[in-house]
Amino acid sequence: MRCVRAAFAALCLLAVAAPAAQADHVAPSVTATLELGDAVRDCSTSGLCARARRATVSWNASCGSAAPADALREVDVGIYGVAPDGKRFAYDGEALEAEDATLTGTMGMTAGPGVRFFGEVTVICSATVVDADGYEVEHTAKAAPTPTAQFYLPPQLVNYRTTRAGFCGVNVPNSKVSKWLQAGQYAELEYFLRYSARSLMRRGVPELRQLKFFARGAGVRKKASADRGMLNQLGALGTWVNPRRAGTLRIWATIGGHRTNTLRIRVLPKRC
Repeated sequence: MRCVRAAFAALCLLAVAAPAAQADHVAPSVTATLELGDAVRDCSTSGLCARARRATVSWNASCGSAAPADALREVDVGIYGVAPDGKRFAYDGEALEAEDATLTGTMGMTAGPGVRFFGEVTVICSATVVDADGYEVEHTAKAAPTPTAQFYLPPQLVNYRTTRAGFCGVNVPNSKVSKWLQAGQYAELEYFLRYSARSLMRRGVPELRQLKFFARGAGVRKKASADRGMLNQLGALGTWVNPRRAGTLRIWATIGGHRTNTLRIRVLPKRC
């Protein structure tokens, strides 16, 4: 009977001691949000500037109620684009090491036109704990990545110009020679587009086949692929038009079926 009592007492002692050995273990968790901010000017490497948006990823993390104050090791903030097939790709982001990482924080980035994207935050915590045998061991754990809601910014038709245009019987200011059209005169229009091909273009389909150029008004109703002559001779993406009457010509494009904004072109009356 005395042996049974001794064994029972030992079991009770283990039951009390075991949680104490695990008390400092880390159990990281994190929540994250993504918010769109003000519009900003964003220029590509080629110098084509478009209207972009500031975006901010905010996170609130914990290494666990029993973790020491210095348990945080890394906060990895990633911005990912989303392709048409649902796969993601790296778009922006930064990994913050221990000296820069904080349990609560924000990170800003610029999202350009023509992209679907979301944020994701991963937290890594680590602490030295004493195991059941009394040895110090390093316990490291990672919180499951927390994705934010997705946002979509449409592609942009930033600008246009005529690479070829005729005028007859009218005086056109030099500043408008590449901007205005005239009824009855053939013209070639170059479209300046900004978008993320990885986010809008379908895999396995040539990019040119997924670009469509539209023109409506002034007697024009057109949907066309990129004009091969303009592309081969000038490296320009666009199409030709021949307005039949004066008025306003509206132009836009689609990239992988996603429509851009619309620009308006003045069409002068026919004079000869």
